[in-house]
Amino acid sequence: MPDEPNRERADRILDAATELLVRWGSRKVTIEDIARRAGIGKGTVYLHWRTKDALFEALLMRASITLLENSAAQLRADPRTVVPHRYFRSTFLLTVRDPLLSAMLTNDTELLGHYALTATETRAAAADTTERTWGLWTDNGFLREDVENLRFSLAAAASGFYLYSNVNPEYADVALEAKADSLAHVIRAGFEPPHGPDPAVVERTATELRVVLETYVSACHAAIYPGKSTVEAG
Repeated sequence: MPDEPNRERADRILDAATELLVRWGSRKVTIEDIARRAGIGKGTVYLHWRTKDALFEALLMRASITLLENSAAQLRADPRTVVPHRYFRSTFLLTVRDPLLSAMLTNDTELLGHYALTATETRAAAADTTERTWGLWTDNGFLREDVENLRFSLAAAASGFYLYSNVNPEYADVALEAKADSLAHVIRAGFEPPHGPDPAVVERTATELRVVLETYVSACHAAIYPGKSTVEAG
């Protein structure tokens, strides 16, 4: 883990890169642009990341772990957030309010370019987190057992709330909170048992899921902020 000044500088670089990426798209953004926006020299950027690819990988990973950090904080504040319909509602709002997360989810190559397809480290870690989350829900009785193709059906239902406005612009102006409430209703009515889980089970499962999320976040921090700097002439 780098010292705090280096981490602060790394975050300043990532903040600048995020701003330019959202404004111009990845194809138009250069290391020179990012350095200028961050108020540092181009060579200083290379102290943290050897290439533009490595920088953008870190950028997308940071967006992903910010989502998980917020989810972990919500689980700590209110363990009931672990119940699927509440978890999907909160994750939906966190995702659609972040332009990078939304672009990653919809595979927006206009914004992300080839990075939409090559953020493999983040996607693999996200898939592992999804597996563990699914296991906690099924092992603790948070989901119905009588729904055929349960996992596909749940994923397809949830995905529609992220993507359908792109297919049918008529619904693009529906308020995000209203969409989130509708998503929660669909998950609750279609995929959860009629009676909610025991409060003690909710509390325990929320703690277990929070540990899963925080463990992944810690590992990603080490990848985003490597302890040793590397320099490439530029």
